[in-house]
Amino acid sequence: MAYQHTGKTVSMCGDGANDCGALKQADIGLSLSQAEASISAPFTSQVANISSMVELIKECRAGLATNFSLFNIMASYSLVQYTTSIIVQLFYAYPPDFNYLYWDIVCNFFFIVVIGYTPTADKLSV
Repeated sequence: MAYQHTGKTVSMCGDGANDCGALKQADIGLSLSQAEASISAPFTSQVANISSMVELIKECRAGLATNFSLFNIMASYSLVQYTTSIIVQLFYAYPPDFNYLYWDIVCNFFFIVVIGYTPTADKLSV
């Protein structure tokens, strides 16, 4: 806990009841068993060795990168929809309902497919 007060990120791996408090206090708590420690830990590993922590960090970084990507996609999607609505209204018309459906399905489909099939990185650092 003193290490956390310095602003550092603390991770903890544990496999027994004596680790429950530390798993709950740590920023990243990983239980290596299906017993008591899995109840208090935010993450539980199916493999009972410390290599699971590396995989957990990879997945967390991939999740953060996905969140940034989704934010960029939604911002660009909104910009496309706003721009095309303004262009259509310049010709004294309003976009029909089908146009909104087109924006929703076609513009977002490829983004969702690409993000869904993107694997995690092989190494942690850039």
